[in-house]
Amino acid sequence: MELEELEPSKLAGSHQDVETIAQWAQRNGVSFDTARGWVYRGVLPSVKLGKLRMVNTALLRRWLLEQGWTDER
Repeated sequence: MELEELEPSKLAGSHQDVETIAQWAQRNGVSFDTARGWVYRGVLPSVKLGKLRMVNTALLRRWLLEQGWTDER
């Protein structure tokens, strides 16, 4: 699965600003290893909180909206 194949309604909704890679992967129907790979390659924006790397969903939503993504897409 590629990032472009994810459901925009799940990515652009009202969610937490950051979430664990595991939570993000489960919510979007991808494996943890895939999501972690995207984080470490810079495909998914992330932030490190202590020792934990978190997906920055707020930044991802903003980027998607700037690209014209909507729930209808």
